[in-house]
Amino acid sequence: GWVAPGRYAQKIERLKLMTSLCASMPAQAAIADYLQHGGYDRHLRKLRYALEEQQSAMLAAIARYFPAQTRVSQPAGGYFLWLELPPQMDSLKLFQMALAQGISIAPGPIFSPTQRFRNCIRLNYGSPWTEDAEKAMETLGRIVRSF
Repeated sequence: GWVAPGRYAQKIERLKLMTSLCASMPAQAAIADYLQHGGYDRHLRKLRYALEEQQSAMLAAIARYFPAQTRVSQPAGGYFLWLELPPQMDSLKLFQMALAQGISIAPGPIFSPTQRFRNCIRLNYGSPWTEDAEKAMETLGRIVRSF
């Protein structure tokens, strides 16, 4: 099946049966109608467009506020950008300084068991772009340039 690999399908089916016995018929009918009449496809198109716009806004902010030597990934999907900052950057210190300003980033070393990517960060552009997001990027860029 498409929900679980064949070897787990029976176990999952049994767990589903034991936990709910019967799913709500109105909910099942609503979901079936939504899927059958293109609702999910429309939703995905709108989501892809929104993420593309938000990514563009974040890339433009990085170009405006971050040092010129900042390198940025070009993801084919998802809603994260990976930034490689100048070599002297300590993203763990940057994380603390950003957090003190109410800005959340993911420092590179948390993605490595050997503490690599010390000068890298991951940024999330999954939320709608707002004036606050723009200000946060400006502040973050200012902190990065201060190192």
